[in-house]
Amino acid sequence: MSADLTWLLVRNWNSFQVKGGHGPVFSKEKGNLLNKSSHKYSGLANSKVVNIYSSPAGGITITKIKADAKPNQVASARSHVALKRSTGPRKAAKIAATETASKGYRADLRPIAVARATTLLRAQCRDANPPRKFFQSRAARRRTAASATEGNTAEDVTDVE
Repeated sequence: MSADLTWLLVRNWNSFQVKGGHGPVFSKEKGNLLNKSSHKYSGLANSKVVNIYSSPAGGITITKIKADAKPNQVASARSHVALKRSTGPRKAAKIAATETASKGYRADLRPIAVARATTLLRAQCRDANPPRKFFQSRAARRRTAASATEGNTAEDVTDVE
């Protein structure tokens, strides 16, 4: 079955669609890098699909379907590239770009794949110096000031006039 016919059958009736109010229609399917319900980005209708997701171990996994895949051999049709958590952002972007657009696979998805890989890496990073927590209200500042001066007695504090 062709990709166009598959898209015509699947576009309005699939379990991955997320419809909001009056806005755009999104999709949760694997292989859809933008999570946008359209023929170009669909992981169901296209024969060449790239999927970039966060692995449970903390890294990133890039999966794509091989060009010479047979329809009855599903498991061997996919190639996986696992990136460790310690992989730098430039190297991850380079790997995502080459896996997506190498040998004419899907060059139109290159910038989207790079953006998704860098976003996943950025989400997994921990900040070395987290920002200091500040009190949000005057009442909280008064409470800390009062608790700091609770130990002082009247004899310790002298008034100078």
